[in-house]
Amino acid sequence: MDYLEIGALVNGIIASSEAVKQDLGRRFAAHLGLHPGSPGKDGGIDGYGVLGNKKIYFQCKLYRIPLDASFTADFCGNLVIHNADIGIMLSGVGYTQGYSDRLQAFHDNFPGNIPTHLLKLEDIFAETPAWKKAQFELPELRDLSNGEWSKIR
Repeated sequence: MDYLEIGALVNGIIASSEAVKQDLGRRFAAHLGLHPGSPGKDGGIDGYGVLGNKKIYFQCKLYRIPLDASFTADFCGNLVIHNADIGIMLSGVGYTQGYSDRLQAFHDNFPGNIPTHLLKLEDIFAETPAWKKAQFELPELRDLSNGEWSKIR
């Protein structure tokens, strides 16, 4: 897939209704080999899983703008509440420096190391280095194009 196609796909997703984006978040979780969170109000859990003995927490925010620092507390709080060993955040278009700075402050001040991966849609579709790095801490990907999604949800 080339960058024009990826850009069109990302723009179509972030322009979708909230209901569609919630469903897509659950589908992305399933594609990543995780269990999708509940439909509708999910308590901040878009997906979860276990790899070896490590708990994985997945959150998806498919907004039209980069996620800013105000989203960091929610993500970090859910990592702690759900006793996650690995955190994956998927955004529509990326993160502000404030988000990254606050996430770094969390890592600097929280006892224990919770690896986190900040991904955007483009990372998944273009299979960027950020995506490839995150894949090392995820279960095997699922192919949902064969109707598998109807069995999962």
